[in-house]
Amino acid sequence: MSKYFKLLAILTTGIAIGNRVFNHLHAWLGVAIIAAVVIFFIYKFIKTLKDEKKD
Repeated sequence: MSKYFKLLAILTTGIAIGNRVFNHLHAWLGVAIIAAVVIFFIYKFIKTLKDEKKD
């Protein structure tokens, strides 16, 4: 359960930071940050699910 909590915390924090950058600094940089965080989350989530199935 701790693995999932850490992933959700990273996702939430990354989206919040990306949104702040999008609104106040530069739109495309904010979109890039959000996209990178979402891709990282999906990758780690799938990897975590595959590791659980092996056990």
